[in-house]
Amino acid sequence: MFKKPFKVKTNSQIKGSERKGIKDLFLRKFPQLTENDMETLLPKKEVTSCLKVLADNNKHVTIYTAQKRALFFMVDDIMFPTVYMLWMFPQIGVEFTTNDYVMSKISNGADLMLPGVINTPQSKGNFLCKQVAIVNNINNKAAVAVGLTAMSSVEMSKVNSGKCVNIFHYYGDKLCTFDDLPLLPLMQLSPPDYVQNADDFPALTSIAEVLPPQDIPLENPEENCDVVELILPQLSEVEEMDILLIRCIMTALKYSKTLELPMLTSTFFKLEVLTNCPEAKTLDIKKSSYKKVGQVLKQLENDGIIVVKEKKKGVENIEAINKQHPAFLNLYIEIENRPRKITNEDDTISQARNIVESYMITTAVLPIFKEYGFNKGDNMQVPQIRRYVTEYVRSRNCQDEQNKRFVKLQDPVLKSLCKNEVAVTWEDLMEKVRAAMKSCFKVSSTEQEVTTKGKIQPIAMTLQARAHNKKVTMVDNLELYNIRLPEFAKECQHGVAASTSINRPAGKKYGQILIQGNQILFVYNLLVEKYKIPKKYIRGLELAPKNKK
Repeated sequence: MFKKPFKVKTNSQIKGSERKGIKDLFLRKFPQLTENDMETLLPKKEVTSCLKVLADNNKHVTIYTAQKRALFFMVDDIMFPTVYMLWMFPQIGVEFTTNDYVMSKISNGADLMLPGVINTPQSKGNFLCKQVAIVNNINNKAAVAVGLTAMSSVEMSKVNSGKCVNIFHYYGDKLCTFDDLPLLPLMQLSPPDYVQNADDFPALTSIAEVLPPQDIPLENPEENCDVVELILPQLSEVEEMDILLIRCIMTALKYSKTLELPMLTSTFFKLEVLTNCPEAKTLDIKKSSYKKVGQVLKQLENDGIIVVKEKKKGVENIEAINKQHPAFLNLYIEIENRPRKITNEDDTISQARNIVESYMITTAVLPIFKEYGFNKGDNMQVPQIRRYVTEYVRSRNCQDEQNKRFVKLQDPVLKSLCKNEVAVTWEDLMEKVRAAMKSCFKVSSTEQEVTTKGKIQPIAMTLQARAHNKKVTMVDNLELYNIRLPEFAKECQHGVAASTSINRPAGKKYGQILIQGNQILFVYNLLVEKYKIPKKYIRGLELAPKNKK
């Protein structure tokens, strides 16, 4: 609610005669507080103000401040304490504990989800839906966010997922720095009382610990395949990337159909590891703690999972895999998510696109085509249009006998299409007919067939300069050609070993893929050779890097 600046409508100082009424209001809303607490919060000699503001979500909010610091705010007749107020009086509201990783998501506007809660919601007893809730950290019980419970304690006890707290205010938002005041340092308090022993939240110290534990019963490996996902809410972005990296490497080692040892470590990473990244995720080794392929493979070797030997200086091979290692034996990936060998022929057939431009019959041209069995809204390709327009002209003796290149406009339908003309060439007539129809196009593959109204836009490849003389390749309009953006982005990531991302630019109907570096030539070849997109539908090849002589 306060992630963005809010608009102050009124800002009035609370008079001495009004202070008792304000204190009574706070005591009614928060019966946990006492008269002495209120004296501490609102000293008689300190300025207390009431602000009426409009938040960025167009909600009208009342804010109460002391010495310009916000203590309470009211939304829809619900009174909330601020994090500053809760540092002094933490006993208000239902308490939920999370970690730094989840808190970083909340600071970006997310609500608190149940998988991100470390303590069990039932540890605070019974509570109702839409009850004031506070969020703190596993290492510090000082409040870092405030909101309303999204479910009651009874409902939460029946589910393991879903929203836990709707966040209204968090430490570091615009309410904390209202009136350009500096952000107060987070108060350091003891860990929450109910947080269990630190042994229940072990740090990941080796690669084996990232994988399913050794005591998983191998008879039912399917039940344990998501063990990595269960610990992700407790991890930082770097730790999460480490887990994804190890999972992709181990998946390749155990399930790859194309892995032949010995294999260069660089080839292994590019052809085997990157291709095993789950569809919804992006593997970027530079965002992991290892930074380089050699470092993570060295750790795997130290753990006894693989054998790596230096072929020559700076060139290493994976020579062997210890298939009896518990981490290897206990890894289980669902069958549909395992890598499979795809031949080039099968892959080309599945990706090929057939693009057909056509025109839709409108009221203006319906009389021409109706007698040949067509109706309004039917699609026709250019050869069909030429055929039936020619038959229509000749059946009405409209061709000029003196000069057969011309068509006389003695027919009322033709005359309405070519206003202010006496005669036109055949080509001009065909253009007039097509102009009176609605353009559309059909893109079909082995998976689907989609017809879209309007003229087809080409796939546009452009470059954009970034800091430090770096460039990024942008590709637009892929979805027009039934190309799935996540799949295409992953192919580019694997093909050029560069990070990719998908954007949804404002004002544009289709998504955009961004690839680090000038990758114009790779994208062009991928579109032409694999997806069979005709060259006339691709723009931007002239931006490809020039060959150095």
